[in-house]
Amino acid sequence: MELIHFYLLWSSLNENAFYPENSLGQDGPDFADSLRTACLSWYCTIVDQSSDGLNIFELWRLLFPRHLRKIDRVWSEVEPEWEVLREFRDKCGFHADTANKYFAARQRVRETPKCAKALQRFLTLAIFFLRKEDQELPDFVSEVEECLLNVELGCNVSVNRDRFKRLLILPRGNYKRLFGR
Repeated sequence: MELIHFYLLWSSLNENAFYPENSLGQDGPDFADSLRTACLSWYCTIVDQSSDGLNIFELWRLLFPRHLRKIDRVWSEVEPEWEVLREFRDKCGFHADTANKYFAARQRVRETPKCAKALQRFLTLAIFFLRKEDQELPDFVSEVEECLLNVELGCNVSVNRDRFKRLLILPRGNYKRLFGR
């Protein structure tokens, strides 16, 4: 969900629909350029199939076996651009590198328009699965609730379930909270 938020912000900034007030005179595309690094880096970490990433495509295959063809089709669009995207994350985003390697990786992403299309296809699939969770993952809400309760008890913190509702992780309906502090 946060990646979708980043992408929506990036799109609006890039189109100069808004930008934060600042005394430096920068406009939306200037901010969008900065946010692009975070968007692509998070995206790469979610997709990464190595031990450094979440490997979301494999997770989707396990959770949504009825949609394997759709998952594989989107992966087939992401995979050819994967090395360019991972290099961008590693050299520009989370790991950083020398100035020459940073700018070379940045330029490769800019010269590869299919990277943006791959990200868009990925986000479209992610939204599709967000809408399928209720139907195809009947234990999802109870598993999230159990996870949140374990976090609260294990870390001695209180988790704001209203935020999870706004993020569409928990249902928005009113339900009795069984465990409170």
